[in-house]
Amino acid sequence: MKQAFISLGEGYSDLFELEQLMKYNHGRTDCVLFLHTTLEEQPKTSVVLIMNPTEDGNFQAMYSIFEGINYPYPDSNKRFELVKSWTEKYQIPVKEFDVKAKHFFYEDALYHQYLIGVLRLQRVIKPMH
Repeated sequence: MKQAFISLGEGYSDLFELEQLMKYNHGRTDCVLFLHTTLEEQPKTSVVLIMNPTEDGNFQAMYSIFEGINYPYPDSNKRFELVKSWTEKYQIPVKEFDVKAKHFFYEDALYHQYLIGVLRLQRVIKPMH
């Protein structure tokens, strides 16, 4: 099965595209992930919408906004609360993990492979077949 990140961008308006994906595909949605880069001087949070695999089982999309939200702990922020409200509205489970920041990786593809490995180890997505 191919599992791929589909980047929506990193800006405020991209969050509303994510909300539309939740609204029209919440039946296909597995969960929403908040990936925190807590070891950074200015920690950031990524949002990933994990879809269930397609019917034939050969593809699993993961819509992502990488490091587009300021770290929400201890003081939350508007972007984080907005996404949390959508997950509650569409009854989508939320999971949170601490991960390495994107700048540690030479290419985006390497970062994506790292995240896929983390998500497989945590049993968020299915292992390779």
